[in-house]
Amino acid sequence: MEMSKLMGKCGAGIASAWNGMKRTAGNTKQDGKIADAESEIARMTREIGNLTVLKLDEGLDLGEEVQERYDAIRAAREMIAAAEADKKHTRVTCPHCGHRTSAKMRFCGVCGKEL
Repeated sequence: MEMSKLMGKCGAGIASAWNGMKRTAGNTKQDGKIADAESEIARMTREIGNLTVLKLDEGLDLGEEVQERYDAIRAAREMIAAAEADKKHTRVTCPHCGHRTSAKMRFCGVCGKEL
């Protein structure tokens, strides 16, 4: 009789573990769906932002809050353009291999020859 009780408890434990695994698999599937939906929301939000910036580039007025952020975008664009222009002046091309490197370097980092 003791053996049948033990077997019954083992069977109940296995069934409980199996049900827990099924719940975990269901939760994982739901987590995947949630992550996919969140990713889609983020993508669409970026797309809306990009479309808004394009409209602002065309002169559309979307209010003071949006305009403040757009002004920050324009300032960042100007800073990037200036930094890229400055970067072009601080780089040289190795006459031996064509690699672009810092103008401060005396030797090419690729071929090792003097610049």
